[in-house]
Amino acid sequence: MPADLKAMYEGILAACGGVDNITTLGCCMTRLRFTVKDEALVSPDALRRVKDVAGYFYSGTQHQLIVGPSTAGKLAAYFNERHPFAPLNVSGVYVPPALAPNAAASAEGPAVGEAKANKAAVRKKYSSRISRACAVIGNIFLPLIPAYIGCGLILGITNILSKTLLAGDPNTIALLGVFGNGIFFYLNAIVGYNANKEFGGTPALGVAFAGILNMPALANVTLFGQALVPGKGGVIAVLLVCWAGSWLEKRLRAHVKGSAEMFVTPTLTVLVVGIVSLALIQPVAGWLSDQLALQTQNALKHGGVIAGALLGGTFLPLVMMGIHQSLVPIHQQLVDALGANPLFPILCMAGAGQVGASVAVLLKTKNSRLKTIVKNALPVGILGVGEPLIYGVTLPLFKPFIGACLGAACGGAVIAAFHVTSAIPFGVSGVVLFLALSNLHSVIFYGVGFLVSLIAGFAITWKMGFDDPPNEEEN
Repeated sequence: MPADLKAMYEGILAACGGVDNITTLGCCMTRLRFTVKDEALVSPDALRRVKDVAGYFYSGTQHQLIVGPSTAGKLAAYFNERHPFAPLNVSGVYVPPALAPNAAASAEGPAVGEAKANKAAVRKKYSSRISRACAVIGNIFLPLIPAYIGCGLILGITNILSKTLLAGDPNTIALLGVFGNGIFFYLNAIVGYNANKEFGGTPALGVAFAGILNMPALANVTLFGQALVPGKGGVIAVLLVCWAGSWLEKRLRAHVKGSAEMFVTPTLTVLVVGIVSLALIQPVAGWLSDQLALQTQNALKHGGVIAGALLGGTFLPLVMMGIHQSLVPIHQQLVDALGANPLFPILCMAGAGQVGASVAVLLKTKNSRLKTIVKNALPVGILGVGEPLIYGVTLPLFKPFIGACLGAACGGAVIAAFHVTSAIPFGVSGVVLFLALSNLHSVIFYGVGFLVSLIAGFAITWKMGFDDPPNEEEN
């Protein structure tokens, strides 16, 4: 059944001190996020008890409620239709519930704090700057996810159909290829727009920078005796050029006054950044991109199952600390350089391992509320949306989180051993990624890896056990 937005709205307001206590409010794909004036008025335990809320945690200055991918946007809109809250930037790092405001009041239920939570708090402090940088990258690429999903699924399905049902119909395959490559044809321009906006420059100038780097006419130009290569460096070059361009633009605006600023600033910015980008930034970004593809191939070729296990097993902690978004440009660059992504399917094993660990929790726990949380979060977890399971189930219980990581390591080893690749950089995972893999070989062995991760995550979690929270009536 769809979530009752009115009941959620009223319950959240009651638990956070009323509408006047909320200062900013927004959402990401799966969470409602807000900040408040007086933290003492917020009851984390009451927030967790709001119907259809799968989990709660505190990140930096933000209160975050896990409500699911279809509910987060609707709930945020429901709030903003009634109260014009200031917008909230999507950023922050996980803080265990035991270390959140009003921790003493929130120590009940599955989100129980323990000694391990202190280590997570130290990790949070250590990675705070990295997390803020990753949040910037996330703000650049996350708006593209719907287009990545739509176009990526078409590309993946087309790859399979081209070798099976539509093998003798090149015209239909070509047409589907046009649809599937829609986002990727203009990707650098969109990234340029979002990057310049995020870095504090004029968004349209970001499009201009991306255009300079990708202009086909560059192939007819030589610089320092070398022919220029359109698109060299991919999105990495675009990000670096937009950062440099925004930096220069902001300083020009601070020094050029009056009506001349309208003409002088953008003109000088484009000229200076254009020269610097072609002479310096693009060659450096091109080298970085080539090295990235080469080192990834070498790691998976020579490291094999060990590299796959390490990559798969460490991805959930990256998600927990909020720094997994830094991998998005890497995923895109691998597709640009290799034509497929060998890294993404390995990382997707984290979701499978977590599903297995959560099933073990579901079958082993005696806590009725925890059972409900797992049952509500499992369907979206299988589809590749793992946050409800991370923050609502495995991480608060800790041992299931370890079981999920070890399960992911087992599946990552399988994926690396059989060279599974996806046709898209990122966007869909879980069982949905079956539709966006590069070929039938990848489909088969992605399935094998997925099952290995799920079974291993289940078995390890079942063997390790966990501290089962008592039912409320037992407290």
